[in-house]
Amino acid sequence: MNLSTSAVDDGPAIEPLFDPEALRTQVTALGKRLGEDLAGEEPLLLALLGGSVIFFADLVRSIERPVRFELIHVGYQGSDVLEIHYPLPIDVEGQSVVVVKDVVGSGVTEPYLEQQLRDRGARSVRFAALIDRPGERKTPFELHYQAFTTAEPGVLVGYGLKHEGRYGNLPYVGRLPERT
Repeated sequence: MNLSTSAVDDGPAIEPLFDPEALRTQVTALGKRLGEDLAGEEPLLLALLGGSVIFFADLVRSIERPVRFELIHVGYQGSDVLEIHYPLPIDVEGQSVVVVKDVVGSGVTEPYLEQQLRDRGARSVRFAALIDRPGERKTPFELHYQAFTTAEPGVLVGYGLKHEGRYGNLPYVGRLPERT
């Protein structure tokens, strides 16, 4: 597969950033690290619905120890977090929780999620992301685990990351060109 800048379905040219092999390698390494760091625990992994689903599936399969996992959704209004939606009642009391996200940018959502989970009794709360964009932080949030870090501006797509409902099925992560 040629991952040089390519158009998808006569759409915009997408600049590839992370190819399928790099994704496989980094996600597997992250899963191994999580498994080692969480030795002796049965952690609860919570994925934020949306762009993290493909990453989450691959990550969970790469952890070589028993883990529990669930999906949650965070409702937003503009840039403000409204509420966390748990499709099933999830008991986090006394649990080591790892929140899995697609991209961590501003760092605004994460402290809110951490506080909500701690208020529900979580013993510890850590965050793992496919992609960290530390240059976008609006808070002093420090991410615990990431597969990739990038300073590339623009909209990221592929491997579950979507833009206007499109491009999430690409087997790589790329960047949409900036509109002029």
